Amino acid sequence: MHRAVRAAAAAACVIAFSAGCAELAPVAPPEQRVVTAQPVTPSTSLDLEAAEPTLEGFTELERAALRIRNIGCGGVRTGSGFAIGDRLLVTNRHVVAGATTLEVTTFDGKDIDVRTSGAASVADLAIVRTRERLPASITLAPGNPEVGQTVTAIGYPLGGPLTTTDGRVLGYRPDPVAKSDLPMLLSSAPVEHGSSGSPLVDITGELVGVVYASTGPGHTYAVPIEVLEDVLDRPSAFASKTGCTD
Repeated sequence: MHRAVRAAAAAACVIAFSAGCAELAPVAPPEQRVVTAQPVTPSTSLDLEAAEPTLEGFTELERAALRIRNIGCGGVRTGSGFAIGDRLLVTNRHVVAGATTLEVTTFDGKDIDVRTSGAASVADLAIVRTRERLPASITLAPGNPEVGQTVTAIGYPLGGPLTTTDGRVLGYRPDPVAKSDLPMLLSSAPVEHGSSGSPLVDITGELVGVVYASTGPGHTYAVPIEVLEDVLDRPSAFASKTGCTD
């Protein structure tokens, strides 16, 4: 199905990203690229020929990445997400937790009305359905990436500009924030607060994971694509309710 397509720390150094919660020292990786409305400079790893620049110089992948604001729980938190269908986007459970209002914004600053959202019980995942069509969507990879494979994270760290960072798959490890009993993908692609829910894509531009936590610079955790696909195939898996601490 859909192939075309911060919670609190569990340990002192383990953080699930969501602005307004625990603080994380900013990361300034040498391979970080902030995307503006100017023509995009090709990444050293992501094959941008698979995602030709479109409106205002943004690639199809960048157009599919979304900024999310969670208004609730006594404040505002920011996160990221991405479209996998015309009106369907993926983000993290802790990004939507405790929201009274969810605001979704596209790469060009357009606000998208949210219809419904649901959080998964098996991993830090959430699905949001919108009333309007989303600008673009990301194709799901056929399987989990191999160790050593190059990956790119695309999101809105600190609620700021759309940014991409590169790294490699380091392996598969236990979930550091105990949101799942399943092995999670560990990569070296650096991220910051607000990057929760960012898509992690391979060199062909296909989705291989959903960023949700970090144990320090260059140690980023993502829900692997095979877990996401399994959950997407079982709509009931998105039925759980979330509170401010989820």
